[in-house]
Amino acid sequence: MSILNEQVTNNNHIVEMDIYSTLFKSILFPGYERIKGRRTSSLLTEAEDRLQWPLEKIEQYQLTSLRNLLHYCDQHVPYYQRQWKALDFNPKDLTSVAQLAQLPPLTKQDIQENYDLLVPQEKRASNYKKSTGGSTGRPFHFELDKGSYETRQAMMWRGYGWGGVTIGTRTWYLWGVELGSQSWKAKFKDDLFHRFYHRKMANSFALSKDNFHQYIEEINDYRPKAIVAYVAPLYSLAKYINERGIQLHQPQVILTGAEALLEYQRQEIQKAFRCQVLNTYGCREFMLIGAECPQQNGLHLNIDQLVVETIDEQRQTVKNQVGDILITDLFNYGMPLVRYVNGDQGVISERRCECHNPLPMLESVNGRKLDIIRSPEGRILPGEFFPHLLKDFRGIERFQVRQKSLSSLDIFIVANEQYDSATQATINGHIQQAMGNQLDVVFHQVSDIPLTSTGKHRVTISEL
Repeated sequence: MSILNEQVTNNNHIVEMDIYSTLFKSILFPGYERIKGRRTSSLLTEAEDRLQWPLEKIEQYQLTSLRNLLHYCDQHVPYYQRQWKALDFNPKDLTSVAQLAQLPPLTKQDIQENYDLLVPQEKRASNYKKSTGGSTGRPFHFELDKGSYETRQAMMWRGYGWGGVTIGTRTWYLWGVELGSQSWKAKFKDDLFHRFYHRKMANSFALSKDNFHQYIEEINDYRPKAIVAYVAPLYSLAKYINERGIQLHQPQVILTGAEALLEYQRQEIQKAFRCQVLNTYGCREFMLIGAECPQQNGLHLNIDQLVVETIDEQRQTVKNQVGDILITDLFNYGMPLVRYVNGDQGVISERRCECHNPLPMLESVNGRKLDIIRSPEGRILPGEFFPHLLKDFRGIERFQVRQKSLSSLDIFIVANEQYDSATQATINGHIQQAMGNQLDVVFHQVSDIPLTSTGKHRVTISEL
């Protein structure tokens, strides 16, 4: 094929991709959502329309949504009823979002100790049950209702759209996948689902120096318009590409998430893929919290879905300096989390972005980096693997992972009565499958795991 013919073919391919994206967003996705009885498509349209509002109107929308949530909590959530009565707090008196600071932060321990009191009786049967490994090393369980699920999906797509990744965009994901074996029916169903959404999933947990070339070939074959990826594995792949001068398909944009994106990592990835790299910030409890626009001045916060605060050690609200992040989901009536401490630190800025997006800025996120684990065989595993793996084992109260050499891995576990030898064997099997048999995994059952200097229970892995 001549260079001219190849260029024509590639251009036709891009046109086809754009036609599908337009068709998917305007017809296929709204139709699919109607069949499912969901409102995600209309909620996305409403969320995008709100960006045409001045900030003051968005803040009023946030305040109204907060009042509605707190009123519901006062009527239906026993935990808050008891707590607010003791504090003499009445949601009817709320005249500003700042008054939320009158309430104490809600920790993971508070939730674990008062789980049933935080779930309204009328929501118990219909709620979605979710789990997360969390950055504290304690598997965490929570719930959300259908309305919250639809809203957070809409906000995620809006945030991705700031970087040009809209619903139906041809996208290659280097992301966490479901661990364990799947039946052929489940695999077939997942493949159809991802094809429908115009995306291809690559397992970030299986990446190693021995198969970098396979991931590169997949990118070149699939020719995505966008890439969405965990930071650490994509950075490792980018270094491999740059060190060998490999030429590969150039996407239009890359979105990173799940881990902190450091500037040297951004530069390395941009050099390899020759496109802009934009960061996102979220957690499983709320999905997308904020995302960068092409200006790269920080992350725009979704304050029309969330209240995001930062507090100092004295629990005083702070801005323009590092503080603990507190989040209130304004639309999760299934298990309202009011002033939830998600374990991260960040800086909320009063600076406005040069783009036309009116949403305020989260200037940086601190203390959420999950390092890379390596095996003697050269396999590379993002630290995100362990929260992803351990979150569903109800026998684990808390965990900590330490790697001091390439040949060994120590896992410290605070267990309950549901933890047994079969659980440990299953966990070890997943690790060996991902990392190979040359890595010696040693399990330690302990009564407690002390906090590190960063306030985390699970230490990150040092560079080897």
